[in-house]
Amino acid sequence: MRVALVGIDGTGKTTVLRRLRERDGVGVVHAVRGYENPDNPGAGLSAALSGASLAAAGGRTVLADRHPLVDPLVYLPLFARARQEDAPGTDVDAWWRKQDPSAARAVRCWLRTRTGDTDAGAAGTEVLHWGTLPPDALSETLARHFGVSLPDGVLLLDLPVSEALRRTGERPRGGELHETEAFLAATRERYDTVLEHLSRTRPHLTVRRLPCSGLSVDEVAAEVRDAVAAWSA
Repeated sequence: MRVALVGIDGTGKTTVLRRLRERDGVGVVHAVRGYENPDNPGAGLSAALSGASLAAAGGRTVLADRHPLVDPLVYLPLFARARQEDAPGTDVDAWWRKQDPSAARAVRCWLRTRTGDTDAGAAGTEVLHWGTLPPDALSETLARHFGVSLPDGVLLLDLPVSEALRRTGERPRGGELHETEAFLAATRERYDTVLEHLSRTRPHLTVRRLPCSGLSVDEVAAEVRDAVAAWSA
């Protein structure tokens, strides 16, 4: 069974899944930060892609930290609306120069494999355009380009924006550029919209919201464990 754990930044997705992997041996795949799980077969490429953005285990059930179909339905329309119309110009060249050379080579190889070219600006513009598509068309486009399908279940870790901001601000590296009150509020609203759409149009997909305000990592992990066990029964 494939279950995606989703939610706005600061809800503790990565931490909860790390706890479940360490204590219960649950298979975990990190859809965004794959390098955080050394068992992930794409860990090397994930580390390279993570560097660019900054300048599977066994078992019958696999939990994913985010999902390459569910989360783009949330984020891409938001990014598309915020898109700057200015051409990237020399910004793309500067972006390449900020990366470690070996990481940049890996990213260029990935771009060439996926798009037939190494033009990161063109690839980004195309992906942003996908964010203007209706939900079903966007899902089909993502599935076709990345060879993925929807999971069997989606667990949304739900947290008030104020609490999420406090948590992200307490991280050793601090909060990220996009982790603002306005953006997190818009993202939280988009999750509601997307999951309601998926529940209505994909009746085979099980969706559950897990409120996690004020709960410890162990308490949230137990909620996730119980939900997955109930679905797998």
